[in-house]
Amino acid sequence: MDLPCIMRHLLHGALACLAVMPLTLARIAPARAAPLHVDFKLTDEEYRPLSGVPVRLVFGAGDWQAPDAGTRIVTAADGTATFTIDAPVSRRWQFRNVGFTPFSWPVRTDHVSLAAELEFVLPKKDGPDTVHHWLYTAEIDRDGSGDCSTDDLDKVYEAGQDGRFTKLIGSNAAGPNFDVNIDGWALSGAGYKLSDFMLEPENTAAGEKRWHLKLAIVRRPKAVLP
Repeated sequence: MDLPCIMRHLLHGALACLAVMPLTLARIAPARAAPLHVDFKLTDEEYRPLSGVPVRLVFGAGDWQAPDAGTRIVTAADGTATFTIDAPVSRRWQFRNVGFTPFSWPVRTDHVSLAAELEFVLPKKDGPDTVHHWLYTAEIDRDGSGDCSTDDLDKVYEAGQDGRFTKLIGSNAAGPNFDVNIDGWALSGAGYKLSDFMLEPENTAAGEKRWHLKLAIVRRPKAVLP
C-alpha cells in the first residue's frame, strides 16, 4: 500500500471518529432555548415585497409538526415581520469540504432548525385554484468565522388526519430535484426558496446569550398547467 493511500485511510478513520463523538455529546447536552430576534421578509422572484401574507414560523421547539406550534405573522406592506421568541440554538458538527479536494473536515457550528407553514397555490383547469398548506423545513448553520450555510428549503410536509404536519410530500423543495405528483400533476418545485439568511449572536451588557436571525424567502410564480 503506497503512502498516499495510507494517508487517505488514516484521514478517513480520524474523521469517522470525530463524527461519532460530537453526535454522542449532542444527545447528552440538548440545546437550551435563548432569545432569538427574527427579521423576516417575503418577496417575489424580482424581490418585490409581498404584503398581507400569513406565515407560521417554527424554530425547532418541542413538537414542531403540531399545527399550533411556533409564531403566526402577517407580512407588512414592505413584506417584513419582526418578532422575538425563545428558540433552541444548538451546537453541532458539520462536514465542510477542504478546498477543491474530495476530502471534508468536521467544523463546529451553531445551528437552528426552521419550519415555515406557507400556502402553495395550484391552478385547476376546471375550477378555482386549490390552496395547499405545507410545512417547509430548513437547517441553518453558522461556523466560527461567522459564515452561514444551509441546504435551502428541503423537506415539505402536509397535515395528516390528526392535523399535525407529518405527511411527507417530498424533499429538495427549492429544486431542482423536487419530483412530486400533486392532484395528478408533476411538480418540479414547491414554490419557495431561501434568498437570504444570517444567524448572529448578540452581545448584551448582562452577558445574556441572545441571537439574531435575518431570514428572507422568495415565492416563485404560481405553477402553470400544461
